Amino acid sequence: MHRKTPVMPITILDYVKSVVGDKDFYTAEDCLISGVDIIGGCQTCAATIAIYNAYPSTSGYWRCAGCIGDTGFATVTDFTAHSSMANCPGCGNADTISETRVTTSEQAEEYALECGDCGVVWQP
Repeated sequence: MHRKTPVMPITILDYVKSVVGDKDFYTAEDCLISGVDIIGGCQTCAATIAIYNAYPSTSGYWRCAGCIGDTGFATVTDFTAHSSMANCPGCGNADTISETRVTTSEQAEEYALECGDCGVVWQP
């Protein structure tokens, strides 16, 4: 019986490396240049994660190693192709999109995206 070997998904650090190049260490400025935060939270379990242990998921949010499952990206190319689809529905901009939280019911909040140019907030 032949089993398929699972592919290890890329981390946010892999993406940052693809933007700024290989270095001995990476700074918050490197993350800023790459358009990502240096620290964040897992979409599923809310664990605090940083670029080295944060995995971009197909939902558009970061997940930790325990929650990424099969929603990660095998390559930086796959990730950038997918994330280029995150344009603001209001103005079409993709450069100033940030994560935020929105109240979805009396006792629940969910992640959403917000455009820094026109202020539109939406859930992908």
